[in-house]
Amino acid sequence: MKLKISLILLFIIQFSFSQTKNEKEERIPKELFPTRALKLINNLHTNCKRIRFYKETDGDKKSYEVKFKYQKKKYSIEFSEDGILEDIEVLIKFKNLEKVIRANIKTHFKSSYKKYKLIKVQAQYLSQNDADLDKFIEDVLNNNEAIQPNFEIIAEVRDVKKREIKEFTFNSKGEFIKDRTLEPESYEHVLY
Repeated sequence: MKLKISLILLFIIQFSFSQTKNEKEERIPKELFPTRALKLINNLHTNCKRIRFYKETDGDKKSYEVKFKYQKKKYSIEFSEDGILEDIEVLIKFKNLEKVIRANIKTHFKSSYKKYKLIKVQAQYLSQNDADLDKFIEDVLNNNEAIQPNFEIIAEVRDVKKREIKEFTFNSKGEFIKDRTLEPESYEHVLY
């Protein structure tokens, strides 16, 4: 009996840690970026501006991210430690989402929280392993509507007991997928 209780407690503790985002980001020189990722970055459109390189840690997970502006939009491309493309994120305005998607997202927040305030909204394009990655990046940069994004939203939410800042993920229809609580020190860089 004690073993069962111990295992259940261990599972609950492990689950609660996995739901918290404690991300740290530091700017690095281009030379420290994974070679495999640099091959894709070097093929970016010449009109990409303010290209910056970062190393991220979120618990035990390490990744690399390049941030830049292209046609007045802010992009970030995330790579694994091995330089494998994971996703591309584009900063967007909530009001520019389709009406049905906005309604679905608002319904989730209104039914789950007493109050909410959206802080940051991004379209998130997940890499397809079998895709031509140069073409995938080009399609996202050119806003190819055939690629359906998820939406990642940073929001301040309040319920009866507490106020939190969380990262929410919704699918391309605005249906809730998951959320994670942001630790205060990981919040400092989320605005870009």
